[in-house]
Amino acid sequence: MLPTSSRRQFGPKDQDEVKIIEHQTQHLRLMPHLAAALALTFTTRYAAGLMDEALCQGQDLQSNRALQALVAGLKAYSTWENLTCLQDCRECTGGMGFMLENRIPSLKCDSDVFVTFEGDNMVMLQVVVRELLTQYTKQMGNNLVMGLIRNWTSSVSDSLRTSVLGFSMDKVGDLMFLLKAVSYRERVLQRSLASRLYTKVEKNKDEFFMAWNSCLHHVTTLAMAHIHKVTLEQFALAIQECHIKEDHALLTKFCLLHGTSLVYQERAWYLEHNYLTPGTSRQIRSQVDTGLSVCGQQVLYCMFTTRTNPTQPLPLCKQPPLFSRSDCSGRRT
Repeated sequence: MLPTSSRRQFGPKDQDEVKIIEHQTQHLRLMPHLAAALALTFTTRYAAGLMDEALCQGQDLQSNRALQALVAGLKAYSTWENLTCLQDCRECTGGMGFMLENRIPSLKCDSDVFVTFEGDNMVMLQVVVRELLTQYTKQMGNNLVMGLIRNWTSSVSDSLRTSVLGFSMDKVGDLMFLLKAVSYRERVLQRSLASRLYTKVEKNKDEFFMAWNSCLHHVTTLAMAHIHKVTLEQFALAIQECHIKEDHALLTKFCLLHGTSLVYQERAWYLEHNYLTPGTSRQIRSQVDTGLSVCGQQVLYCMFTTRTNPTQPLPLCKQPPLFSRSDCSGRRT
């Protein structure tokens, strides 16, 4: 980002040209990646904590399917996000992006393999959904009637929430609105996928693999919706645990940007399911523009502060290391 903070192009008449980093398109392309990077950082710490706890309790990680699903989903999301981020950074820095001193070419070479390394991402997403459907089956329970009642109740609740009878005090710019939106999307996709598979296998007597293969697009969509929800939830929890006022305010802005971006990029789906009205969708678009501007200004301030005073750290709430040694009594060493 440093080349774009020094290079200038276009500007008001009879005035100095504006730095490229201040152009709205730069914010639109770069700030969501920074917000996603923060969300993935906190979610990775959460996954590392679960792994640390499982190892402390002597559990077999190979049989911990919930943890496997979480890590598989994170691997897919983070590697795709990494490639997209590097490409946008390369384009935003112009010809400077090709120079070795900016490390973007070498990073792209190193990162490209991770999409298929240790498992193709499409396979990783199927691991996620396998666990989600297992949990869904357990929620249904052995009693088919009670399971159907719970499923019907959940479906009616979602239908009321998206109908004219629905009433919500949450504003578009609130974090609770965004958390409810991503949770709703995951819940509807999970319920509809289970219904499709049940119809194909139990009623149409299709072979399970053929039924599963015919729903693969649905499967991968559900997996990404689940991981998006988890990252936003962990970002929100990280903010609650941050007691440094300046860092708390900064992280809140980026968390709202991350959540708004997740809803904005799937706004067509939300409109199709009547979760958003056209007016609300326009509000979300305005919220994205506002969040980009606020976060962009904050990043510019941090860059300026760091360059003028190298001893001044970037404002980010302190976190423990990703992995820490611990004994089974819970003492950190």
